[in-house]
Amino acid sequence: MWIYPVAPAERIVEAIRRLDDAGVDEVWIADEGVARDPLALFAAAAPLTSTIRFGVGITSPLLRHPGAVASTAMTVDELSNGRLTVGWGVGGHESLEPFGLSTERPVGVVRDALRTARAVMRGQSATDYTPPAHAAPPRAIPQFVGARGEQLNRLASREADGVFLSGFEHHDIGRVIGLARSHRPIAIALYQSVRFTTPEDRWSIAGSPASLATRVASLASEFSPDSLGLALVDGADLGTMIDGAIETIGHLRLHFARGA
Repeated sequence: MWIYPVAPAERIVEAIRRLDDAGVDEVWIADEGVARDPLALFAAAAPLTSTIRFGVGITSPLLRHPGAVASTAMTVDELSNGRLTVGWGVGGHESLEPFGLSTERPVGVVRDALRTARAVMRGQSATDYTPPAHAAPPRAIPQFVGARGEQLNRLASREADGVFLSGFEHHDIGRVIGLARSHRPIAIALYQSVRFTTPEDRWSIAGSPASLATRVASLASEFSPDSLGLALVDGADLGTMIDGAIETIGHLRLHFARGA
């Protein structure tokens, strides 16, 4: 599941707890700058959950220094007993425009963030970083790149642990996945944007949980991602979206069980 963090913080934390109770494998939360903070939400959810993985999908080094992100991520990973993944990207207009930010070198920005964060997480020296004596102990935290463009996917294939793909309806997904695996095999998290109460658009599909499950399952058969999820972009309240998402996942489980 992927959640856009506009609901009150306590409702998002409760949604994560419900997803954990329902046996959902992972939940990603967008970092939209001045919206609710994903790492803070995961810190609050950590003691209320047991197995669900947490993914920051995605954060931008233009908004947050990668060393500080790495330190916070290590703290949340420790609180959750090793359940965190950090996703990096340049960031979209909703997170960058309020600050007048942009970059002409997106690949370099993300590459430098991956390298700096990796050094902090591993307790190793890197360009512009020397581990201090008070640094937290090293932790093995996966780093993903949120990307649809060619160069960022090639970068992910060279330096990241995986790619997070969503909002891809107008892209050639087979080609994108091929680029992400062009250098070496990495994990592919493929997230279909869905709506439960409003019409579909160029970014998302809409329908009942059963019909959505059928359409999302087709992505699995065609592209064989390492993880397959729902990006919740519905206009309904978060509780309604979580109800629909859990029901959709139930249909997906039945589909794959029959296929097995």
